[in-house]
Amino acid sequence: MMLSDSQFEDFWDNGYVFVPELLSATEMQILRDQLPAMLTSQRQELILEKDGTTVRSIFNMHNFNEVYARFIRHPKLIHAATQLVDSQVHLFQLILNFKAAYSGDIWPWHQDYPTYRTDDEMPSCRCVNVLVFVDPVNQFNGPLMMVPGSHKEEYPVPVLDSSTTGYAGRWLAPKQFEDIVNSRGIVAPEGPAGSVIFAHTNIIHGSGPNMSPWRRGVISMTLNSIENIIGESSRPDFVVSRDLTPIVPLADDGLSTE
Repeated sequence: MMLSDSQFEDFWDNGYVFVPELLSATEMQILRDQLPAMLTSQRQELILEKDGTTVRSIFNMHNFNEVYARFIRHPKLIHAATQLVDSQVHLFQLILNFKAAYSGDIWPWHQDYPTYRTDDEMPSCRCVNVLVFVDPVNQFNGPLMMVPGSHKEEYPVPVLDSSTTGYAGRWLAPKQFEDIVNSRGIVAPEGPAGSVIFAHTNIIHGSGPNMSPWRRGVISMTLNSIENIIGESSRPDFVVSRDLTPIVPLADDGLSTE
C-alpha cells in the first residue's frame, strides 16, 4: 500500500496517520495464533510487568517465529514505510506490547527518537513506527495516545527511569509539553484488529492502564532507512536488531502462505 497524498501530508503535519483495518481479519488471526506458545515461553525477549508474572512486551519475535518473520515483510507495511523515509528500510526493532485485561500498566509520555539517538547512536529520525492492532482497541483498554504535531518539538533527553514501570524508559515530564497539548490536543485512535498507525518516531505518545476486561495487544515495528545507520548501541541484541539487510516485501498473500 502506498499512502495517498493527503495521508502523506497528514503524517508530516500531525506526526501520524491512522489506517483502519489495513490488515485482514484472517491475517490477524494467524498472528494471534502464535501468541499462546510465546507468552508461556521462558525467553529473554519477554519483559514482565512489575508483578513479575504478567507479560508486558515481547521483543523481536521474528528471530524465533516464522510467522512474524513473514509479518515484518508485509507489503502494505513496507511500501508505506519506504514512501515515508524515501528509501529502502531495514528492521530496527520489533515489539509486541500488551496491556493485560484488568492489570495492564501504563506507558508514560515519551518520544522514541531521543532514545534511539542517545542509546543507539541513530543519526536522524529517518525512520517510522508501524503500530498494528493485534486486538481491538477502544477507549477503555489503554489506547495509544499521541500529541499531534509534537514530532516537531525537541526537549531535553530524559534520564533513564527503571522505577516507574516494568520496562526502563526515558519518560518525559508532563510539564515539559503542556503548551503543545493545550494547542494541539491528544488523539487516541480506536479500531478493530488489523488497524495500523504509521507514527513519526519523535511524536509524544503514551498510554494509560487497562482496567477493562479486554486485552490490548499492539505490534510496534520500527523501520529505519538503510541510509540512517546506527552506531554502537548500548542496548542488547534481543532489544535492538543489528541486521541492516534491506527488507524485501512479500507477495500480497505472503503472511497467510507457508
